[in-house]
Amino acid sequence: MLFFVMNERVNAVEWEIVNLDMEFKVDASVEEVFKAWTDPSIFKKWFMTMEHTNKVAKNQLEINGDWEIIDVREGIEYRAIGTYIDIVEPYKLVFSFKMPQFSELEDIITVELIDLKGTTEVKFNQGIKVPVDNSLDAEAIEKEKEAAKVATEQGYNYMFTFLKQIYEGVS
Repeated sequence: MLFFVMNERVNAVEWEIVNLDMEFKVDASVEEVFKAWTDPSIFKKWFMTMEHTNKVAKNQLEINGDWEIIDVREGIEYRAIGTYIDIVEPYKLVFSFKMPQFSELEDIITVELIDLKGTTEVKFNQGIKVPVDNSLDAEAIEKEKEAAKVATEQGYNYMFTFLKQIYEGVS
């Protein structure tokens, strides 16, 4: 029994949070943009990928309610899940995010929507939990954290472009 406990401690996953902050504007009302984040028929068009590869998009929009997207590309299922932590309709969402096939670590995402009279400013933050290998030196750890941030930001840049395209031409 003691060996098991010691073994668990040695194999414990350590992590650090890396904050990814992004801002962009959408040519749509704050209500429409909030709906894009919370209505499965809309978020399946842009969140995690594109509508034709998202096979499941569902949620229970309430505090402690769950959401899920399953995207299938080249026969591989990518599942993103989370729970709503805070909802201030139509101005703010806070929810957890994880992709269990890659990690059991759960990130926290905060989306703030600012009404600019027909246009919405979106302030996005993801606290990315990056696993840390303590056998690496500080410089190598910082490189891993920066690589995780850059890769995540690239993915969101694509997604946010798809989100904005939904509302092109909306006045």
